[in-house]
Amino acid sequence: MSDPTHPTFSLTSETGEIIKTPITTLIFDMDGVIVDSEHLHCQAWIQAYQELGIPITEDYYFSTISGKHGLDSTRIVFEQHQKEYHPAFAASLVLRKDQLASELMKHYIPPIPGVVETIKRFAKSYKLGLGSTSSMVVVNTILTKFAIDDKFSVIISGEGVKQGKPHPEVYEKIAKLLEEDPHHCIVIEDSKSGIMAAKSAGMKCIAILNSRNKKEDLVNADVVISSFAELSDELIASL
Repeated sequence: MSDPTHPTFSLTSETGEIIKTPITTLIFDMDGVIVDSEHLHCQAWIQAYQELGIPITEDYYFSTISGKHGLDSTRIVFEQHQKEYHPAFAASLVLRKDQLASELMKHYIPPIPGVVETIKRFAKSYKLGLGSTSSMVVVNTILTKFAIDDKFSVIISGEGVKQGKPHPEVYEKIAKLLEEDPHHCIVIEDSKSGIMAAKSAGMKCIAILNSRNKKEDLVNADVVISSFAELSDELIASL
């Protein structure tokens, strides 16, 4: 008899036998899944670059650097504005941007509808992990604000990986720290690069629609949901 606490998805052996694999772990992205924070990251980057006399616009942010690892994005901006790139200075710029973003998020940001309740419910029956390209300062600000900072067994922020998404490093690292086989994990994502990272790590992926993506961006996910009201044990078991 299957364990109702841990829904399963199917693998097929070389002999064609169906093997049921228990899902023990749910891994959440943060930006776009737990919170819609991109507009605040944008404001923080604009202000940080203004302090250096480098003008960037909202359109530039979303078309060129949104979703990229902080240091990767600074290299792009410096090269395009013909500024000399120094890794230590770039790291201090990322820190300044994170300080600005964290202050904004303390006051101006609500959670994605239903996500806090979903996390609290699933924390009772699954291991939960969180993988974000944001800094730990920003991650801690968000999780503390929503009172879910004690729900995740493992949290990996942007400082914890060398490769940003779509590289699978962040999700591979979470599975390793949780001592879980990737086939036991499902990732909740909202972006094309995040879905690619999850799939490359050997995990199933549920994608959620939000104000900044489109269904066609999410075609490589195993299933797409429009709200957290649709995320259930039954859905997980159906994958």
